[in-house]
Amino acid sequence: MKLHTICLLIPLFSFLSCKSTKTRISEPEEVLIPAQWNSEFKITTTDSNVTYWTDSFRITPLTRLISKANHNNPELASMYERMVAKGEDATILGANLLPTANASIAATRNKRNLIGFNFPNSETSFTSNSFNSGINLSWEIDLWGKIKDSRNSAKKRFESSLSDYQAARLSLNGQVAKAWFNLVENSFQLKLVKKTIETYSKNLSFINDRYQKGLATALEQKLAEASYLSSQANLAQRERVGMNLTQSLQELIGEYPDGKLDLNSSMSLPDLVLPPLPPTPAKVVESRHDLNSARLKVQSTGLDLKVANKNLLPSFTLTGGPGSRSDSFNDLVDQRFRVWDISGAVSQPIFQGGRLRAGIRKSEALQNSALLDLKAVILRAFVEVENALSAEIHLANEETNLQRSSIAFANAAELSWRRYQRGVEGIFNALDTQRRSFEAESRYLQLKKERILNRINLYLAIGMEAIATEL
Repeated sequence: MKLHTICLLIPLFSFLSCKSTKTRISEPEEVLIPAQWNSEFKITTTDSNVTYWTDSFRITPLTRLISKANHNNPELASMYERMVAKGEDATILGANLLPTANASIAATRNKRNLIGFNFPNSETSFTSNSFNSGINLSWEIDLWGKIKDSRNSAKKRFESSLSDYQAARLSLNGQVAKAWFNLVENSFQLKLVKKTIETYSKNLSFINDRYQKGLATALEQKLAEASYLSSQANLAQRERVGMNLTQSLQELIGEYPDGKLDLNSSMSLPDLVLPPLPPTPAKVVESRHDLNSARLKVQSTGLDLKVANKNLLPSFTLTGGPGSRSDSFNDLVDQRFRVWDISGAVSQPIFQGGRLRAGIRKSEALQNSALLDLKAVILRAFVEVENALSAEIHLANEETNLQRSSIAFANAAELSWRRYQRGVEGIFNALDTQRRSFEAESRYLQLKKERILNRINLYLAIGMEAIATEL
């Protein structure tokens, strides 16, 4: 086919395969990102030396556990292998841009009968041998960029899976830190319960002595005994909760959950300082891995839509290559028996039963879905940041008041018990005031932990890394 004929056919094929596409959903990032956060949370100073959020806690064993989880957690490791597989998908599709070459050697032996020919002194059949060798080349010319778009789409999917992996790793880091502080808080609650048991044991001993002397009633003795036994039940509960929390933490770091995790003597609920100044909403959109993954999926589906449209265009292929052909195997290396062939083909889809058009509509729907998913992820990210910032204000105020309340209740409990010992106050008030004192201290410990967990949520919401990590 002459060159000028091909030049006339290409525009014709393009005209036959052209189509109109639907208006795409607008980019959510263009309309959703506010200039600043709505929360009233304000920070005038910040620690600029905090690069990773674990640095703000200054707990070395916690940092080590997070690093251990990154290396040993089986679900995270499985996700990494799936990410590697998607990277190989991009390599496989990229190979289609290059010609393929296969070496081959073939041998054939034929027998033919000579029926109807009666030649004197001749055979009625004969056999023949045929040997072929060569290199078979095949190449689809990517004239429209369809193969390149497929390769780039696979690369975007790989990059998206990488962001998904990084988001999962950061989420795992947050889970480990939260499990750690849940365990720390429970250890302090356990100490508080033991303190409660010690107090109620002294109460019971004192009241039993008074009861034996006829100075206390049976009701007073039973109330003291009930308080002591209830505290014993609380101890068993806290020990059970501690075991469950330890096993959950062991699962996260990829260890057998035997409940024997060595946490050293460094367990504490740190006093929180001011967090790093939250970045602007635009910066959060850039730093969060899940948002980057959703954005890459939009780009991938856009390339898939291009490929679906280009499937309507003609394809151009070249095949052929050098070789040898002879009746004798030994002659295959002889230069005199060398042969070659080359051929080209143009293929234009004409009737596919609607398959190609359906593929375009499918790609359009998938791209619109990816855009809507991106919008949902952006909104979820903003909700997480706004919630964490708003909670920071209320939790800080609540912690201050609970701390004061706990101290006041402790003083009241001591005063009330002294009044009971002097006989100027009833056992009901004395025991109830002690119970309220222990509950206030327990609530303060729980609130202090909740504030730490909220701080972790804030770090995760703004996309701040926990520790320095490598793939």
